[in-house]
Amino acid sequence: MKNDTTPATKSDIKSMNEKIQYLIDAVSNLYKANKDWKNEVIDSMKDSKDEITRHFDVVAEDIRHDLEGANRDEIKGLKDSKTDHEQRIVHLEKRVGIAV
Repeated sequence: MKNDTTPATKSDIKSMNEKIQYLIDAVSNLYKANKDWKNEVIDSMKDSKDEITRHFDVVAEDIRHDLEGANRDEIKGLKDSKTDHEQRIVHLEKRVGIAV
């Protein structure tokens, strides 16, 4: 490698500055592209999160309705059972002759 000690001319300095500016612009463009890509990924993740949340809410609502229905059925069954027992007891009391 040759040791070049000749002084730089104004043209050399101008050429060097243009190359440096080109590199600065290239890095700036890469930074902007990376920032745009990052924002797209974040927006996509937010959309996915919102969609998953909506689906979860629907499933939770279905489960809630299923449980409410099962609870109503259980209560109705208990009431029917109580009524059946009361009718049987009244019938037996009448038959034995101790009806109140």
